[in-house]
Amino acid sequence: MKTIAVLNLKGGVGKTVTTANVGHILAVSYGKKVLLIDGDSQGNLSQYFGVTPEEGATTVDLLESGAGYYPDFVTATDIPDIDIIPADMSLMDADVDAIKDGRCKYQAIVDLRDAIETDNTQERIYDYILIDCPPAFSAASTAALMAADEVIIPIRLDAFSTEGMGQLSAQIRNMQRINERIKLGGLLVTQFTRTTEEQNALAFLRDRSGLPVYKRIIRYSKRVSASTFARQPLAEFSPGSAAARDYKRFVDELVTAENGGTNNG
Repeated sequence: MKTIAVLNLKGGVGKTVTTANVGHILAVSYGKKVLLIDGDSQGNLSQYFGVTPEEGATTVDLLESGAGYYPDFVTATDIPDIDIIPADMSLMDADVDAIKDGRCKYQAIVDLRDAIETDNTQERIYDYILIDCPPAFSAASTAALMAADEVIIPIRLDAFSTEGMGQLSAQIRNMQRINERIKLGGLLVTQFTRTTEEQNALAFLRDRSGLPVYKRIIRYSKRVSASTFARQPLAEFSPGSAAARDYKRFVDELVTAENGGTNNG
């Protein structure tokens, strides 16, 4: 099982869309069983899959109580092989509590991951855990980085989004003192429109930033925003759109890398 955190301290770069569509492609195109964890108090990932916290436990419950019996925290979505631990604005209170009286259990996602990996009662539980992190080093993002094998950083190619990449990658390296498994998978360029400025920024990231950059980029498409209103992953809502095709190629890249260069999906 692989645990991936999708993180950027800048908002509006496509973290939730990336988490949702990567998870959907892994499940539908590759037959993988995926657990999504909504780590953002806005709850957009939960909304994307039509799941409300009232239906069951939330990420707050996980962070405050610890993993316990992990199925108690999981809610099924309407898509086979995709489950979710949803979130809402109460997750913001977890950050306040973590600072105020230490009620947050940062080890909770680690314990959840370990419980899943060691559960021998079922033939197959989850192949992937994908965590949608908020644009901050919050309680949820800290817990995610403690548990993650890999971090994907979606990034828009503008000056404000690119300036903090060095600091963020340094924070991930620092986290390796606690979590030896974690590595920076790479920067995933999103909402790409091929302007001269964007092409220059992409060349800089690939040639001079010293950071890994995924080969595949996600082109800008109006269908992405429309899919969030429809609450449907792109492969269902607009499979022919540029972004839908790019996300499929990106997941192909991920799976190929994981299989040592051979795509067995």
